[in-house]
Amino acid sequence: MDTGQDGANELAPPRSSLVRRAASPLVIAVFIVTLLWMGFTNDYSISRLRDEPTSEDSSELLESSADTDLTGHRTFPDFGQYAKLQTVQGDWLEDQDKRLILIGDIHGMANSFEALLEKVDYKPAQDTLIHLGDIVAKGPMSLEVLDQLSRQNITGVRGNHDQMVLEWRGYMDWVQKQKGGLKWFENMVKKKLSPKEYEDLGKSQKKFPFPKDWEWGSDHWTIARKMSTMHYEYLRNLPLIIHLPSLHTFAVHAGILPIDPKKPIHEKHQPLSNAPTRQRHTDNEMRTRQELSILSDIPQNEKPWTLLNMRSITKKGKVSRKTDVGVPWAEMWNEVQNLCGGFNARRSSDNRAGGGEMPEEESEDLRKKKLPCHPTTVVYGHAASRGLDIRRWSQGLDTGCVKGRRLTAMLVGDRRSGSVDESAGQEEVEWLRFGDSIKARVISVQCPPRH
Repeated sequence: MDTGQDGANELAPPRSSLVRRAASPLVIAVFIVTLLWMGFTNDYSISRLRDEPTSEDSSELLESSADTDLTGHRTFPDFGQYAKLQTVQGDWLEDQDKRLILIGDIHGMANSFEALLEKVDYKPAQDTLIHLGDIVAKGPMSLEVLDQLSRQNITGVRGNHDQMVLEWRGYMDWVQKQKGGLKWFENMVKKKLSPKEYEDLGKSQKKFPFPKDWEWGSDHWTIARKMSTMHYEYLRNLPLIIHLPSLHTFAVHAGILPIDPKKPIHEKHQPLSNAPTRQRHTDNEMRTRQELSILSDIPQNEKPWTLLNMRSITKKGKVSRKTDVGVPWAEMWNEVQNLCGGFNARRSSDNRAGGGEMPEEESEDLRKKKLPCHPTTVVYGHAASRGLDIRRWSQGLDTGCVKGRRLTAMLVGDRRSGSVDESAGQEEVEWLRFGDSIKARVISVQCPPRH
């Protein structure tokens, strides 16, 4: 039989229980706010997708009545939709009938793309074709290029212009799912506004805002609106980087850093200054592990902006999309790869390879030192102003097709006989050494002039 005292004890739980109950909602609230804050201060947030990193965030979202979270940040979905890495296996070293074909920036030049495939005698059953991004925008036939690539399931990497189209389509789909969004969007489209006219409407009329560096009615906006769901899914599935482990090669649109240029090259966190632990792994497996650590252990390579936009490294070791500052990132890449002396290479004292431009005596000293690594190759596009840029451990294939110059392909493992097209000038190479020991050719076609 229960007593009054027992009943009182049931109704009055211990003080520690009361504290736990009172604290639980507070802990949960703090946890949620922290998660939301982290999500909206991430380097890849929607307000920073396209801006070059600066000391201040200059890409504030326009004021509107859009929803906000508990911290006051606007709640947008992930329009970036990044897929960082894809691995493509191939036996191009052993199988004489198989080739790897890498193609520079197409930029909606569908006819030139077709002409290049015909010139290289592309055979889908035998060849692996990889494009280097910027397949759309600027040129006249972006949808046709998307259609061919998506229907044939041709792989490649994402370029900065592909990214802009992808973000716009994500935004459009999001708006049209919001209350009143479909009607608002259709009304805005009917007005056929130019980017400037859209800006002149004023912030108060923008019910569904977007970062101020986006251009309503731009080429990217138009492609995003017109492309099919199949095209959209194709772009969404493009990774930022493709790893080809059998060739110890990366394919990327803009570039990859071999070191953190703000730190000494032999600093312990630099992935190429420390050989991976063997742990019963073969040298080839160790190489693959170290190659992947370049992507994960160098903070700049963790940022999509770097992989999509980088062209140069400034004297202070900062990544830049400009071509007239510092040095080309590929110059640093090759300098560091040339220091690789195998996993048994002797470590040296603290030397720097930062900022691309090293003091002459220090640079000379570094050339005598070796790093415990094996070289890795990078194939990329994006830098049309530099033209065909063939170096020992990097190959830049954007040769400005959309500007009336040429569209270029590199054929790795190609054992067919062929000669250089004399009309191509310096844009074709009959033979070059690719990676450790395989041969490659560079072939191009003339693109029509743009008016």
